[in-house]
Amino acid sequence: MKFEKRQIVWAYLFLLPSLLGIAVFYVIPYIMCVYSSFVKGGSFAGLDNYIAIFQNSAFLNALKNTMIFTTIAIPSLMIISFLIAKFLSSFKNISAFFRSAYLMPIVIPAASLVYVWQLMFDDYGIINNILNSLGIDSVHFFSSGYSMVMIILIYIWKNCGFCVILFTSGLANLPKSVHESAYIEGASSFRTTIKITLPLITPTTFFVFLMAVINSFRMFRESFSLFGTYPNENVYFLQNFINNNYNNFNYSQLSSSAIVMSLIFIGIMLLFFTYERKANYME
Repeated sequence: MKFEKRQIVWAYLFLLPSLLGIAVFYVIPYIMCVYSSFVKGGSFAGLDNYIAIFQNSAFLNALKNTMIFTTIAIPSLMIISFLIAKFLSSFKNISAFFRSAYLMPIVIPAASLVYVWQLMFDDYGIINNILNSLGIDSVHFFSSGYSMVMIILIYIWKNCGFCVILFTSGLANLPKSVHESAYIEGASSFRTTIKITLPLITPTTFFVFLMAVINSFRMFRESFSLFGTYPNENVYFLQNFINNNYNNFNYSQLSSSAIVMSLIFIGIMLLFFTYERKANYME
């Protein structure tokens, strides 16, 4: 056997455990989920399950809340992270302590995080005690529209440090000569950022966006711990709908709603992939 063919064989052998793991834990379950979404009561149901969930007010509310959370939380996270990274890039050296501090929220256990937020935002928590001392009525954070704000703030606080590290690395790899030339020609800092910095860090921005989307679908742990199985309608997400149908053994609706959620995720990724490929960030 030629050397090149032996290399290919060894490469596939080393990849085989990972490929088997992906097939067993991701591909096969997804195929089973797609199959279950077209079956009801042991017989083929066509699109009936999908029609049923789109006629379900609970699913529509969950879909609406998920889209609101995604469209607000992800751009806010990316903008805040980029601005912090841009500010930090003005310093020559960033100590290891600060780099570690940025990553602390993402490694803190969800139970500890939930306890702190309950201590802060409970009806008899610290914030309401401060408001009451100022003569302001208590705010019911866990049963009002403020609950969506809480989830968004938790999401940003938890993931901001990790995104800052990614943006800082991307900014550190930019050629300084390009920015120096722009400043010499009289370009403002804002214009330089929009016209030069952002196009050059498009690959970094894409990776940050990818991680932000993935982590947004992982916020169910915090939401479930704070608000329970049946939260108020403002924070009832698709994951809650899927979890409740699982508890009720309604696997047809569970599967169809899971497929819809995955299609939303795939659609967002494809749009950003298309933009990232078309963006000529090296120009």
